[in-house]
Amino acid sequence: MRSAMAEVWRELQKKMPAEQAFFLSLLLAFCQYYGEAARGGSRRIEGGDPGEWNVSREWVEGALRDVQGYDLRVALFRLCDAVDWAGLEEAQLRRPARDLMRVLERARRDGRRAEEVFDDIFGLQEGDGLWLSTPACVRELIADLLGTKRTGAVADFCCGGASLGLALWKRLKTRNREMRFHGEEENRLICDIARINLYVHGVGAGEIAQRDVLEIPGPSERGGYDLILLDVPKGRNATELCDHRDPRLLWFDRKNIYADWLFILDALYRLGPSGTAAVLVTPGALIRSNEELLRKQVIENGWLEAVITLPFHLYPKHYTGTELLILNKAKRQKDRTIFIDISREYEQDGTNCCRITERGRRLACRSFLRGEEIRGVSAVCSAEELRKNRYSFKPLQYIRQEEEWEFDSDLVLKDVAQVVRGAQVARRSDVAEDGDAYFLNIRDIRGQRISLESADRVGIDSPVCKEKYRVRQDDILITSKGTALKLALAEDLGDNVYISGNLTMIRVDPEKYDPYILFEYLNSGQGRIALERIQSGTTIRILSSASLERLKIPAYDLERMKSVGARLKENQLAFYREEEERKRRFWEERKRLLKGLEGLG
Repeated sequence: MRSAMAEVWRELQKKMPAEQAFFLSLLLAFCQYYGEAARGGSRRIEGGDPGEWNVSREWVEGALRDVQGYDLRVALFRLCDAVDWAGLEEAQLRRPARDLMRVLERARRDGRRAEEVFDDIFGLQEGDGLWLSTPACVRELIADLLGTKRTGAVADFCCGGASLGLALWKRLKTRNREMRFHGEEENRLICDIARINLYVHGVGAGEIAQRDVLEIPGPSERGGYDLILLDVPKGRNATELCDHRDPRLLWFDRKNIYADWLFILDALYRLGPSGTAAVLVTPGALIRSNEELLRKQVIENGWLEAVITLPFHLYPKHYTGTELLILNKAKRQKDRTIFIDISREYEQDGTNCCRITERGRRLACRSFLRGEEIRGVSAVCSAEELRKNRYSFKPLQYIRQEEEWEFDSDLVLKDVAQVVRGAQVARRSDVAEDGDAYFLNIRDIRGQRISLESADRVGIDSPVCKEKYRVRQDDILITSKGTALKLALAEDLGDNVYISGNLTMIRVDPEKYDPYILFEYLNSGQGRIALERIQSGTTIRILSSASLERLKIPAYDLERMKSVGARLKENQLAFYREEEERKRRFWEERKRLLKGLEGLG
């Protein structure tokens, strides 16, 4: 049936917007299972073939006239108003609409339950990314993690069609038949769709409220829920001006706050003293300096139970990562937080998106439910460890990787080197083909070497040509912004080479450390893990100078380092000389062989 439904869905989408196909499918499915169609009435087209469905607004409204419950009837008729019936009347749309009714009728007669059919329709909508519903694999994971909680109600904020809340409600209702459901959504039509979905899934004690989470809550809304689910809406994470009348911002002294933290604070504000919340956010919420004070409050109150890094590209049209925060006001071990990373546990789901593997779900549950540390997957950390990392919630900073080796050192990069971020991008008027200076960018780092051939040329009087941005021999260059982490060790490039703001320069004091030893460490698997831990951002990674300065590095005997470093430098320069000589011989031989051939020599 799913394949038949998908085929009809594709036919509908060829001639109408995806959301119209979704609205129509929901209405016709409801009519088939609960309306007059379920009783076999009003379906023949006069003069048509037997079994031809008369799909029209009048027929749908007639099929729904006996639906019980005021809120449900209002929701259905508002959804009916949202359908473009005039467009449906065109001859090209009648056939796929009737095909859809036949598929639905066959499903009902074959014994498929209404909730299964609705789940199929919601699944088609999720694949198209209409309202960015929480992916099925994430819903299943959250149900696995929280499905043993003892509570009488599930609250689903920013609920969309309520699929996330329903996944946990189904798991919990086996223990509590009187389980209640509360959902909230800003968009009125989506509220209506959620109400219909609750009814189809048999939620007797359920309500959907229209509410914007970013609005200031009233005193009566505080502490009313024991279990909250919240998938922070994608595309809503803009900075918001702080209104310090907002009780959620009582201890926050900044002028601005990112919206994702307002959503998190709303969940905390409305949790009861023994409540638990599962909140889905993007990675920036874990590490931004602007909200460090808020993360501190969460840690010092002992509310952060777990952070789980999920794979990239779980949501259609969104290629960023996803983080799952488990907040628990009744956490048993206040001083301990578990960090889990299953970002590498993914597989293609048959569309353009990824999904979490079964192994990934098992690893997450094993780590969370047992409090177990698994190398490369999870770590249990004390509050003191988070304090040392400025209350970062980023799992990668705490989980020891399988290929990682341990070293005992209190030495940080700032102790042995100067870290300088490059100049802002040169003005177009500064760039000149005959410029006396080179202005390096990310593209100019190739294979751990600096290439001046592709670098922009600028006039020596350009504002970017300041002494602090000048590259000297043995400086280490590293990308401070970009999709990939690149490093290079500067050779003797002359006196007029400068770096842009997309690069950071590390100038080692040779009396304290050897630049070649440091470069080898940073470029090793161990070093790259350490650098990835301090990067922020998602698709575009940011490596701040302050984070680099705090990077721990191995401590070695200085004289031993100087000896090994000198030999590394000698070996590297010899390799580059031989490489240049091989290139020269290649091009000379090529020219000789082609000489004399017409048009090639």
